[in-house]
Amino acid sequence: MLSLSIKQILRNLWRNKSFTFINLLGLSLGIAAVVVLFLISTYESGFDQFHSETDNLYRVVSKTERNDQLNFDAHVPYPTKQILAG
Repeated sequence: MLSLSIKQILRNLWRNKSFTFINLLGLSLGIAAVVVLFLISTYESGFDQFHSETDNLYRVVSKTERNDQLNFDAHVPYPTKQILAG
């Protein structure tokens, strides 16, 4: 019974080639998008997890504006450490 169902499914897929191609293309693109999003999220959440107190980690960013363009950099002047440490 199962083999007859599989044969019938394959016959219908073979008859409707364009419909089958569109469905398989959409399914493969959807699966690829989910995999890429999963890999990006695991990559981004993996930073600084080796520290003992990850809840107390902060990033200091400097904000600069040149020629009407706003930039945020992780580079800060050296005295920033002494100011933040108190």
